[in-house]
Amino acid sequence: MVNDIRIIMAIVMYLVGCFSLMVYNAIVILRKYSSSKAMLNDTNKWISDIHWELTYENDLTNLSKKHEKRLLKKLKRVERLIAFSNALSHFRNEDWIDLHDEYIDLLMKSKIFHTLTIVYSEKKNEERAYFAYFISQYPQLAKNTEGVCTEIVNMMVAYIDNSDIYCRANVLKALCRIGYIPGIVNILQFFSANNHFMHHRLLAEDLFNFAGDKEVLALYLWGKYKTWNDNIMLGVVTFITMFSDGFKDAFLPVLKNKSTGADIRLAITRYYKEYSFEPAQPVLVDLLSQTENYEFATEAASALCEYPGYSTTIALVDALKSDNWHTQYSAAHSLVTLNKQSDGLISDLISEDSNAQQILKYMLEHASNEQALNVSEIII
Repeated sequence: MVNDIRIIMAIVMYLVGCFSLMVYNAIVILRKYSSSKAMLNDTNKWISDIHWELTYENDLTNLSKKHEKRLLKKLKRVERLIAFSNALSHFRNEDWIDLHDEYIDLLMKSKIFHTLTIVYSEKKNEERAYFAYFISQYPQLAKNTEGVCTEIVNMMVAYIDNSDIYCRANVLKALCRIGYIPGIVNILQFFSANNHFMHHRLLAEDLFNFAGDKEVLALYLWGKYKTWNDNIMLGVVTFITMFSDGFKDAFLPVLKNKSTGADIRLAITRYYKEYSFEPAQPVLVDLLSQTENYEFATEAASALCEYPGYSTTIALVDALKSDNWHTQYSAAHSLVTLNKQSDGLISDLISEDSNAQQILKYMLEHASNEQALNVSEIII
């Protein structure tokens, strides 16, 4: 009897737990639906307001006082700012793009976002992060008739105090799209001094979206090479590699210096694949012979495909005997690339090496049609 009561109680408790879970899920779904519906309603209201402002209320030179007042009142809440952003996106399609641009110009003439930048400086981290993200999507709003509004951007730089990675990343993204070098330098200085990590590819992508002269920005940032930590400078080198061949002389001493961080040297090695530089060839050949760090040898083998010549060919053929498969494959790939310029030298050297033959046959099995032709020319 006691056991039967325990079984019944266990079943009842299980059913109560299931019912509670169902109620909880229903509440979550209802709240999500209500939130989505409220967001849609707010977005539609902003669309109507903006359209009315541009069509009936405005003299086409300034926003009406009524609309300015509504903007200042409503956009202090991040939910309303999100809805406002959605409304602006609505006007970005082809049918409404002229109205969109006209409205953004009117917003630039007002002091609304100057005030909102101050308001959001006192908000929670996630709200500051979204405001910075919003400005990154509409960088014009941080400018005026004279150019960048320094009060807005300096206030945004201050957002990074007591913030998390999302806020810091969004502030950096915004400043890059605004095109404000002092702010970018200040933020990266802060990152470096406080050892805040940011993935170098994300950093490079943000810097690549810089609205001004990228060459000038690159010179500023590379000038901090001896000051900033390797994580930040790795992003800087990656950024420079994306667009500029103007750092060939500056990078070479850093590549030669064995005390330079390994990641920086690897990034510079990749730079010399993108932008060939004859004085870098012997340095790449030297890196190819490294055995204590096969990443150097692999990257050097890949880069040497841009440096035809007898010494390059000999070094790459020798690299086919490496203990590391990735180095072997990169060397073989570069040899295939260089084959048309070798006058048969590569074929002669490889015909005497069974290991090299095996690697090239593997490449032949996995190659594209064009590459397969080049491989077959060597091994047949």
